Amino acid sequence: MMLTPQAIRSRLASKAIGRRLLCVGSVDSTNDIAWEEAVRGAEHGFAVFAEEQKKGRGRMGREWFAPKGSSLLCSVVLRPEIDVERVPLVTAIAALAAADAVDEIAEVDSKIRFPNDVYVGPGKIAGVLVESRFISGRPDLFVVGIGLNGNVGLDEFPPGLQATSLMVENGAKVNLAHAARSLLEALDRWVGELHGGLRAIKKQWRERSAILGKPVRVREGGRTFTGVVEGLDPIEGLEVRLAAGTVRHFRGEHVEHLELA
Repeated sequence: MMLTPQAIRSRLASKAIGRRLLCVGSVDSTNDIAWEEAVRGAEHGFAVFAEEQKKGRGRMGREWFAPKGSSLLCSVVLRPEIDVERVPLVTAIAALAAADAVDEIAEVDSKIRFPNDVYVGPGKIAGVLVESRFISGRPDLFVVGIGLNGNVGLDEFPPGLQATSLMVENGAKVNLAHAARSLLEALDRWVGELHGGLRAIKKQWRERSAILGKPVRVREGGRTFTGVVEGLDPIEGLEVRLAAGTVRHFRGEHVEHLELA
């Protein structure tokens, strides 16, 4: 059954995120739809959900797999008034929101693999793509794209793709409208943390990390580095002690690929 604005808004408790909704069928990308609405003046919190994406994209041009009608494919327009140094926080709060929604619906303990992927065990269940435009010389317009695997069986994922879904983790099909509400409400809560102190974001960013204290391989600038993650910050990025003993920092926007070593 296709998602509808009425089904999602029913009992939606968010203050701003998702108060105006658009649900569409098959599109190239929900981020593209959100940008079209944003440049026409769509308000902060406007959200679009699609039944299918033909050219759904992730970071570094990667594609997002989701059978038609199976998952949450959404994009949200954000207009926060934040300083430029806080731009990386938008990806962090979107990943935290996706993780919160996964935990609520599937009753699991999901983790975030820096900088934007949500995992349950070894399987990826959600991903985030944040795009921004500096219209007034400030980072005043963002589109947050989130893909969350919903009712997808393990045998439906392409061979070699380590993924899971709400249905797999829950043991039964889930109500996608309920999952959409959970996601929007979680994002609403975290957007409120963008201003003022960052204690809550930094605390959860560390506690939800899937890589803190673990050996990783990081690709940046076409080079691969191997080491152990010693520090993690939603703005400053990763602090990795390399095999040679030196410490190197990696900012999320520069990381091309990261995996456990």
